[in-house]
Amino acid sequence: MNAPTAGESGCQLMKRLAKELKVSIAKSQEHAAEVASRITELEAQAIPDQSQISALKQTLEVLRKKVEEERASLSELEDVISENC
Repeated sequence: MNAPTAGESGCQLMKRLAKELKVSIAKSQEHAAEVASRITELEAQAIPDQSQISALKQTLEVLRKKVEEERASLSELEDVISENC
């Protein structure tokens, strides 16, 4: 994923990495939305499975942190690209 391809310049590499980060962020956000929806479904049940809800909430937190970290990385990478490419 991160290895430069033959003949790829530094700017091309950074732009490719930025594109890959955007895709990863979108996938993580989609997964987080699915997990949040499942939590809502479980909570609406007559007898909600609290252990499953708790596990899904932990998963959701991990996904949200991943998105936050990737957004920060993307922002920094875009700054470097705009300054140097």
